[in-house]
Amino acid sequence: MAENRLLVTGATGFVGKWTLHHWRTVHPDTEIWAAGDRPDDVSKLADEFSLWDVRDADAVEAFVHACRPTRVIHLAGLVGNASLAEHLAVNVVGTEHLYNSLAGMTGSDEIRVVQAGTAAIYGSVAPEELPVSEQNPLRPLTAYALSKTTQDHLAGMFWRTRSLPVIRARIFNLLGPGQSELLVPATFIKQLRALHDGQSLEVGNLACRRDFVDVRDVAWAFDRLLAEGRPGEAYNVGSGASVSIQSILDELIDISGLHDISLKAESTRIRRNDVPDVYADITAIAEDTGWRARIPLRESLEAMWTGSGAEGGNPDPTRAMRREPSKG
Repeated sequence: MAENRLLVTGATGFVGKWTLHHWRTVHPDTEIWAAGDRPDDVSKLADEFSLWDVRDADAVEAFVHACRPTRVIHLAGLVGNASLAEHLAVNVVGTEHLYNSLAGMTGSDEIRVVQAGTAAIYGSVAPEELPVSEQNPLRPLTAYALSKTTQDHLAGMFWRTRSLPVIRARIFNLLGPGQSELLVPATFIKQLRALHDGQSLEVGNLACRRDFVDVRDVAWAFDRLLAEGRPGEAYNVGSGASVSIQSILDELIDISGLHDISLKAESTRIRRNDVPDVYADITAIAEDTGWRARIPLRESLEAMWTGSGAEGGNPDPTRAMRREPSKG
């Protein structure tokens, strides 16, 4: 087993590329092995890349045993409006394939794994439960969230029964350059770029409040969790505060330079199970690792608007890391 070898699954996705970029910049001596389910040129970011589907147990095992990593960041997963069966096949059974392969290696108890989860597993949160701590009940509201809840429990099971040191990162609402245009705020940016003054913008529920965290801060959180996180534990990864979707849109309109935009409510953009307000209690990750989100919301939105850093090419990839205070 190499002394300093990192395996990143889901490496060709939004978070995956930023994670590779962070490691290549901040840890240049680390040997990086990456895996993804679609062809992509990551030759500048990874030493080895393999194209495989996490549902293929044989392909996963072959790659893991060829790599023999000391560190793993597990990002591979299915998001969106797929069926529950599809979500479970990728997010749960696929994760089991990976963890079975890792746990079967000699010295597996010395590997450190960070699993990228989601705050969506908290689901319906009452106002008196804010900020949401890691001890909050899990009440998933979608097929995706239900599969990630099961994945969260699966990680705990592998730690308790097979001593695989998995650390669970529960990530709140992501944003940052390169984000999918299907998600807020990137969907607003796509619409605003096509508008002129005097035109209208289609919107959903703007009153909802969410905890947004920049993807570059999240990549740094993975770094800190691998170094200082406690195996078997779950950690919220968020800003620790919520902002309204309306305020996100106001910022973007200001950044765009448009001055006469009307808003048009679109029923198809409103979800009946929207939780009014969610934000993270980040005490655990701050105390154990010293991590806190450092990139301001306005800076994230400006980078998204200009496209700086899209696809993991930010000219200053250590932005979050250099603002990070030392532990303690």
